[in-house]
Amino acid sequence: MISFAELVREFQTGGDNGLSFDAPESWAQGRTLYGGLSAALCHVSARETLEIDKPIKSAVVAFVGPSSGHLTGEATLMRQGKSTIMMDATLNGEKGIGTKTLLVYGDDRASKLDQSDLTSPDVPPPEDCEPFWGDRKPANFARNFEIRRAGGLKPMGGGDRGDMLVWVRHATETGDDHTAALLALADVIPPACFTMMEEGAPVSTVTWSLEFLRSDIEVGNEWFLLSSVAEHTANGYSSQAMYMWDREGRPVIASRQNVTVFY
Repeated sequence: MISFAELVREFQTGGDNGLSFDAPESWAQGRTLYGGLSAALCHVSARETLEIDKPIKSAVVAFVGPSSGHLTGEATLMRQGKSTIMMDATLNGEKGIGTKTLLVYGDDRASKLDQSDLTSPDVPPPEDCEPFWGDRKPANFARNFEIRRAGGLKPMGGGDRGDMLVWVRHATETGDDHTAALLALADVIPPACFTMMEEGAPVSTVTWSLEFLRSDIEVGNEWFLLSSVAEHTANGYSSQAMYMWDREGRPVIASRQNVTVFY
């Protein structure tokens, strides 16, 4: 098993100009590279292309096709202002574009406004929570993380709604790029509609939008609380809202995903 930090270093130094490697099987999600990692490598591509000294503020991710086989990253500066940088970053697979992202980095600003409705749910600490997968064998990529169920419903439990609430953390070394590590962690659980299913079935995220609510996150092997709720599931698609808090209960990420469901 290759750690997250080793994987990023290999991607940065692969090929003649870096930003290239062969997708490792231990980080596979079906026939493609794990989506959270694909998004993280787009961010790595942006940081390697341009010296960016600003924290990430938002990302829009499109999973265009499979990120499989030999992968290469590329990024282009879209706009650089006094306080904001916008980057277009792509992860290409052997069959074309795998993952396409718009990444926004920006300086924090002084403001009189300080408000949040994103209160962390009251849950037991991760040490007191059961493993998320129970007796089931997790997918290849999921073995690089530790996931514990803090609430919500059980996956493939045939529930009446899509509702997951879990503690998550990296199980391997993450390195110094906390944004990359956070992107890889924020997509680690299956779509919330899994709790409505009675058996496994293919699902695939189409788009993922994220807003980063803090600029001082250090990921490492710390625990984060992740909530995912399927707000509308019909006609083979599910629309879900996702939120992440650190262990101190501070909101870290607010995001949405559009997911195709073959069930």
